[in-house]
Amino acid sequence: MTDRPLKILITDPHLKGGGQVRYVTNLAHELMGQGHQVTIGCKRDSVLVERARQIGCLVHDHFEFRGGLRPLVWWRDYRQMRSYLRETRPDIVHTNGSQDHWICALANPGKAGRACVVRTRHNTYPVKNNWPNRVLNREWTDFEIIVCDYVRRVLAAHPAFDPVRMVSIHNGVDADLFHPDEAQGRQARSEFGYTPEQTVCGIVARLVPAKGHEFLFQAAGILTKDFPQLRILVLGRGEAEDRLRQLAQTYGIGAIVNFAGFREDMPYCLQAIDIGVQPSIDCDTSSFSLKELMAAEKPVVASDYGGLTEIVTDGEDGLVVPAGTAEPLAEALRSLLRDRELRHKLGEAGRRRVLRDFTVQVFARRTLDAYHQALEVHRERLAH
Repeated sequence: MTDRPLKILITDPHLKGGGQVRYVTNLAHELMGQGHQVTIGCKRDSVLVERARQIGCLVHDHFEFRGGLRPLVWWRDYRQMRSYLRETRPDIVHTNGSQDHWICALANPGKAGRACVVRTRHNTYPVKNNWPNRVLNREWTDFEIIVCDYVRRVLAAHPAFDPVRMVSIHNGVDADLFHPDEAQGRQARSEFGYTPEQTVCGIVARLVPAKGHEFLFQAAGILTKDFPQLRILVLGRGEAEDRLRQLAQTYGIGAIVNFAGFREDMPYCLQAIDIGVQPSIDCDTSSFSLKELMAAEKPVVASDYGGLTEIVTDGEDGLVVPAGTAEPLAEALRSLLRDRELRHKLGEAGRRRVLRDFTVQVFARRTLDAYHQALEVHRERLAH
């Protein structure tokens, strides 16, 4: 059973790009490379449709996966999913959001043809302790993958979950794609308008309060007097952009902050950065951007929120500061701005850490192991 190729449906309710979309496409691509048959289930107009085609993955884009009280939408998705599951009979149904989880669980056929249901939980959002959630997670779901130990510990103590039927697996990045490249670094810095003498601190994240841009801006305001060559590169878009632009002016750093927007060529853009910063205060669990910075041998400073300390070990492969604070972040950045050798040392150690624990290959292997654990649980539950 463990040697034969699996038939896998991976579902996700997102319309636009982000961490979960990368999670789904990275996993699908790696599993297909190992000979498994993978289909991505998503909304009709989801970015996942094009991403699936780019990697040569089957896609079933006939779902709406909308939240809120929408009985007609739910009914259409239920019928579509039930038909799909009966016709294709996948071994694994791997859900990644609330909407698709409920639809897949409800539509799963009767005992004889029931698929094994796995859910990945990607964030720190709380789960209500109520009867529907207990039924969904304890009765209708065989196994849960949690993207960091921090969230796994929280859910393991939650009455809606069975701690025996869950495992934590960090997502992975393409370390070959994000390898350090000095020539590209010079070109990227020139494109962004940076001189060799300037030191670029970069943050790669959606422009939302949860990502902690404000604390980086405060820290930069503290440092500019002593480090006039400091520059801040902001990669990403989001609802907080106008407010962040105003804050940059408020903290006196408007002239050194470059809001570069969303870029598809992130491996190239990261080469322009000297120091990576991830000062999250909410939601972050298994940050792609932090691992990508480390894969590119960029020294990083991260907050101690959520699962970030599972990625960065303070003083070994990066620096860790208390979440939601500016002064400690400024001091950590000060130490890196002063010490080029420390930057080099932490950058090299960060890439070694990624190669050991956070590549897409390690991620896919651990997920496949979780699938086989889930199938064992599934068979035992069907037998009783």
